[in-house]
Amino acid sequence: MKYFSIEELTRSTTATARGIDNTPDAAARAALVRLADAVLDPLREAYGKPVKVNSGYRCPKLNRAVGGVATSHHLRGMAADITGGSPEENRRLFDLARSLQLPFTQLIDERGFRWLHISHDPADIRRQVLHR
Repeated sequence: MKYFSIEELTRSTTATARGIDNTPDAAARAALVRLADAVLDPLREAYGKPVKVNSGYRCPKLNRAVGGVATSHHLRGMAADITGGSPEENRRLFDLARSLQLPFTQLIDERGFRWLHISHDPADIRRQVLHR
């Protein structure tokens, strides 16, 4: 983990506001390290400037609070919602993630590049690209 920290990947304003303990277990913590090492750090390195994590790991209570799906990779520490700060920068990150052939499971443009969802499940590197 070169550019990201466990704290950054587990921080949540919703969890703080609602008093939810969003501490990952050992398996989720290990998955966050793999996500950062395999996908987030190489993307940040190639991008050449900071990438903000809007949402990383979510415990079940937090996932329900934000309306996340029950099968979300966030629940296992395998996903992050990220931004470069604008739709234009997010489109650049999206295109960069694809061109680098990063080992992602899903890369999702969320709502016209308002943010990006990127996940990494080592058992399922399908490089699925979606627009929602």
